[in-house]
Amino acid sequence: MTFEEANRILLSRQDFVKKDGLDRVYACLKKLGDPHLRLKAVHVTGTNGKGSVCALFEAALRAAGLKTGLFISPHLVRITERIQLDGVQIPRDRFAALFAEVYAAGPDLSFFELLTCMAFLYFTREKADLAVIEVGIGGRWDTTNVLPASELSVITSVDFDHKKYLGDTLAEIASQKAGIIKPGGICLAPLLPAEARAEVSAEAVRKGAACHFLAPAFEIISSDWEANRMTLRRKKTGEEFAFGILGEAQTVNATLVWEGLELLRGRGWPVTPAHAAAGFAAASWPARFHTVRAGREFAGALFVIDGAHNEEAARAFAATWKASPFAAAKPAFVIGMLQDKERRGILELLAPLPAKFIFTRPDSPRAADPCALADELSAIRPDAEVEVQQDIRAALLAASASGTAAVLGSFYLAGSALELLGAAAVKERSC
Repeated sequence: MTFEEANRILLSRQDFVKKDGLDRVYACLKKLGDPHLRLKAVHVTGTNGKGSVCALFEAALRAAGLKTGLFISPHLVRITERIQLDGVQIPRDRFAALFAEVYAAGPDLSFFELLTCMAFLYFTREKADLAVIEVGIGGRWDTTNVLPASELSVITSVDFDHKKYLGDTLAEIASQKAGIIKPGGICLAPLLPAEARAEVSAEAVRKGAACHFLAPAFEIISSDWEANRMTLRRKKTGEEFAFGILGEAQTVNATLVWEGLELLRGRGWPVTPAHAAAGFAAASWPARFHTVRAGREFAGALFVIDGAHNEEAARAFAATWKASPFAAAKPAFVIGMLQDKERRGILELLAPLPAKFIFTRPDSPRAADPCALADELSAIRPDAEVEVQQDIRAALLAASASGTAAVLGSFYLAGSALELLGAAAVKERSC
């Protein structure tokens, strides 16, 4: 089977959502030799921040000399981004061969189920010391939760998203995410809202697990906005650290990773504060308040790419935007969303920002009508300058005339923008 054939079959199953448990996944893994039973993992869930936390953990573990696996979602440009070994995307020929093997063992699996089984098989065969595994949706019934144990279970945040699957209250959502806590394991989380914290604590008690709720241990002391870098200070010691991802939310993510690495060291893993510092400096994560200086086609404009696709993420984007030098510009916002998102809340958070709003359609069959989004924002803020461009390239060209622009609302849109703008950060590294 070729890579193109494998990719075509996978993409045909993107909307193939299974809701009847994990039995098919267990059956497939059994035929493959149960690779998940031999995999050591850090398991990460949360409404937002999962990708950044995974990237930081992986970079620090690799700095410690460990052979690392990384499984993330979604991908931005290439599907091979989802499965990485030692920071390198899985080669296309290995991807195709693994897909053929997993598809033969589980022909009824969904898009995400197939990819999860491929990742677990790849990491086990390549003898990864420790894999960092990002949950797809929720946790309790997520495919990745076939893992019987984990070195750490990390919950990065609890807020509203995927209500159709996770519930309408923070307690219901937290209960789903707390499902990744393992019997006798260790869970890390920030200072969650009280109703979410209660659910996580109760799950930990039921499973005899230790649960640590952490206040931010770091603060930002400077930001190099165009270089996508910050300097953090550890509040307890005053130590300063180079950090490769922008935004106030990263102080929470850095805390989770720093404390998580300390706990891993207590469990015998050879990680030190120096390795954490090296990981902080080396990690980068595209489409999280990620600045890109465009080329000649887009008039050298500066774009901020952010996948903000729910209210919590939009709130974080707005706060970081206001703290940035870009807030003083006369920017354009290119916005596209999917139909199943809580778009009213997102638009209400973005509408007060002084910007021209250009709505477009993400490259997804689930994309929301940009004209409907434009009408909705105009109703919220009648004096806003609003434009619709059905084509993403046309939207970016229109935004580039402002000199400073942001692209947000969907990771599908963020990935397309990064590809069109030629962002080096998403160029493929392969063996």
